[in-house]
Amino acid sequence: MCMRPILSRLAAVLAAAAFFVSGCYHQRLFHPEMDVPAITPCRQVSKADRAGYTVAVVERAMRLYDARGREAALAYYNSPESVDGEWYVFIFDENEKLVALAVNPDMLGEDLRGDVGVDFTGYRHGEAIAGATREGMWVDYFFLNPVTGNQEWKHSWVVRHDGLIFGSGWYQNLGIKSQGNTLSRSSD
Repeated sequence: MCMRPILSRLAAVLAAAAFFVSGCYHQRLFHPEMDVPAITPCRQVSKADRAGYTVAVVERAMRLYDARGREAALAYYNSPESVDGEWYVFIFDENEKLVALAVNPDMLGEDLRGDVGVDFTGYRHGEAIAGATREGMWVDYFFLNPVTGNQEWKHSWVVRHDGLIFGSGWYQNLGIKSQGNTLSRSSD
């Protein structure tokens, strides 16, 4: 009896077992109420890697949209449960109207190229966000941090997906306070 085929099959089984045990292939639910699991990528992204974590948040939002549909995705990303500290998803529809923003629902329906797309310095970041591609891009601007209540420098990852714009980002406190249309350095 030749042992070579048995050994090669055993090696394949052991390799597959090592792959699964390594944690590189696992399932994670989007939300406890969502019953459609998604396969997460092998890389584990922590909040310490703010850019990587932000990209993962947007990817997860697009996977939820693809798996559960538009209404389920909008319902979830307009709920407080979707907010993860300073990370939250915002979504603009095909007409560039804000359709998801759990941290400030009063802004829903606002036009991306209107007031919601202009920071307190006058920078029109909405036009940059409107230029989002399928590959994704970074847009930096000042925006109100819901955790601190201050205008802070926001780094947003935005992706155009199925006609919608999905985005999320993190905040960086530059020690700048807004007072009307002027800027001043914080003494904190």
